[in-house]
Amino acid sequence: MVSNKIKLLEADMKQQLEDVRNQFIVLNNPSTRKYNVNGNKKAKELKAVAYINPVKKLSYINVSNLPNLPENQCFRMWAEVNGEMLNLGIIEEAGDSQKLLALPYAENAMGYITIEPKGGNQIPTVDNIVANIAY
Repeated sequence: MVSNKIKLLEADMKQQLEDVRNQFIVLNNPSTRKYNVNGNKKAKELKAVAYINPVKKLSYINVSNLPNLPENQCFRMWAEVNGEMLNLGIIEEAGDSQKLLALPYAENAMGYITIEPKGGNQIPTVDNIVANIAY
C-alpha cells in the first residue's frame, strides 16, 4: 500500500513539474501571444490575460480579477476545440490570481467564461457568457 502511494505521489509530482515547465516555456517564449481579456456588461470587473504559443501548442490563462457572485453561482471556463465544447472547470475566486490555468490548444479555438449555477452545467449557458478568448 505504501509503495502504491509513493508511485501515485511520484506521478503527481511529474505532472506538476511538467505543468510548471510548460508555464515557464509559454511565459518566456518570444512566440507567445498575450491577449487581455475583459468581462462584458454582466462582469465588468473581470480581468484576465491569455497566453497562447502556437509553436509549442500551449495555452494558459491568468484570471486576475473576478466580480462577486451570489453564493449559488460560479464562473466556469470553457473551450471550443474542433467544434466540441470542453468544460475546463470552475474559476476560483480572485485570491488565486497568480495561478495559470491550462487551456487545451487547438488552431482557431475559442475560450469562454460563463456564469453558471453552482454544480455547473454540461454545456455553457450562451446567455451567460461574460468573456470570449479567441486563440
